[in-house]
Amino acid sequence: MALRKIHNTYYVYFRDVDGSMKTRSLKTTDASLAADLHDKYMVQLQAKKGRSVIVRDFPELKPPPELPKPPTGNHQRGGIKIADMWKCALKKRNLSTRHGQNWQKFADGIGVKYADQVTPAMALKFLEEHYGRGNGKTFNNMKSALNTVFRCCLVEANLAVSPFQSIINKRVTEVERHRNLTLEEFSRVMDVLPLPMQILAMLSRWTTQRLETCARMTPEMFDFNRLVFVIDPGKTRRFKKWVCCPIMPELSEFIKPILPKCKPGKPIVSNFCNWTNHYASKFFNRKLKELDISDTDSGKASFHSIRGTAITWFKEHGVKGEELRSITGHASEDVEDIYARDIASISDIAKRFSCM
Repeated sequence: MALRKIHNTYYVYFRDVDGSMKTRSLKTTDASLAADLHDKYMVQLQAKKGRSVIVRDFPELKPPPELPKPPTGNHQRGGIKIADMWKCALKKRNLSTRHGQNWQKFADGIGVKYADQVTPAMALKFLEEHYGRGNGKTFNNMKSALNTVFRCCLVEANLAVSPFQSIINKRVTEVERHRNLTLEEFSRVMDVLPLPMQILAMLSRWTTQRLETCARMTPEMFDFNRLVFVIDPGKTRRFKKWVCCPIMPELSEFIKPILPKCKPGKPIVSNFCNWTNHYASKFFNRKLKELDISDTDSGKASFHSIRGTAITWFKEHGVKGEELRSITGHASEDVEDIYARDIASISDIAKRFSCM
């Protein structure tokens, strides 16, 4: 008999009574348990061969009873395979192609077949090996992405929690800086952008929000009577952060003709394209490069630069302190606080600029 490890699961190989080679999975990834089960199978096989000899040479004798088969490891197949989890998750969440590529990398590299075989230690080891270098941002993003797929498949995988859930995010160091775009640079790039990118750029320029937040904005979020806009940014949603932005005259003039063409409850930009956030960011950066709008000592020129441009513009026009934090989302505010206190002041800011 021999003990072998295949894809992190142990198997026992043996020559049966009839002389043929056979194999049986021990259904465990634990080396000590596998060795113990191997020894029990050895005893069982020897007893089986002994009974065979008795039956062959002494047919008149009653052979001893067959020994009970030893139990296998704790892992019992029946949960979902890792290879099938992506399709399962897609039925419950909208996930990007890039997200799928990262999941395939995990499925190929984790070393086990079934979701319930993945332990937190294995998940952490995979993240460290593939995304452990750098400033920690990629590590955190990949942990979140893989955790999302697991959370979509908990029932099918017979799991109570995702193996990635207990992994702590790394402290992000050496954060990449983004320089502001000048108003002249913003105007130049707007002239060459298609409508979907113009929508994203204008939303970011006049609400100070990140690309992924702008991509989720729906028509219902705009209150043109009070000239305010309220949203929970996806990046900080788990902290119950909400932001309240004034609707500037420039944004109102741009967005009002577009909203009647949008389906209720559907993100504005998704009515005109099906781009992923990653693709939109790359597309915008390519246009900046074509216009020779490049990085400087102050930082990188990118879509995120628009957020810095917008925040600087609000500061220069007298919006300060708590009101500015309510606009940018840099302060944690519950939605009740927004409605009780901030909407009135933010609305006053919008009205003040509407009269200029």
